[in-house]
Amino acid sequence: MKTTRQLILDYLERNQITSAVEISHALDMTPANARHHLSTLLDQGVVQVVGQQPKRRRGRPTLLYALTAQASQHNLDQLSHALLAEILSHLPPEQRQVSLKQIAIRLQGEDSTKPASLTQRLYRAVNRLNQMRYQSRWEARAEAPRLILGHCPYALILPAHPELCLMDAYIIESLLGTSVLQVEKLAKDQRGALFCMFNIQKP
Repeated sequence: MKTTRQLILDYLERNQITSAVEISHALDMTPANARHHLSTLLDQGVVQVVGQQPKRRRGRPTLLYALTAQASQHNLDQLSHALLAEILSHLPPEQRQVSLKQIAIRLQGEDSTKPASLTQRLYRAVNRLNQMRYQSRWEARAEAPRLILGHCPYALILPAHPELCLMDAYIIESLLGTSVLQVEKLAKDQRGALFCMFNIQKP
């Protein structure tokens, strides 16, 4: 069974930037208890303060927390970078897109039964993308819906492999059965959290 601090770390991994109050609501504890655990995690170097919300009333400001790089120590980013560099460097430019599309299909998984309506496909796509740690959601718009990715699982190697944004588009297109256009790349929302956005092209 996971400890409270492990649950807090899991929550921070899913939500990128959050406050003690949000953690307390999500994990059913008091804000004071959440702040106590966050203070310990700060001392351990696995959590950091990344900002604060504007004060709505008197009192201390609401701090915003995020994981530090130390919280996820592994070598998967360097392994992924090496594998991509090795695979793509031996391919002509026109073949690289084909390979990225095949990788996208493998990542999103086989699903031969796609719902008929775009709305149903969007709900299923968001569910699958969240299983893949994209923290996605979709919004209805008058012209066409858009899909927001609140987390880039490949952010550490993205500077060396910008083609992964194209792979993300292929994943979404494969899930939805329609084309998409990326309109935001690692933009910042009001809280400073990064996101990417894709406009869905109606069939």
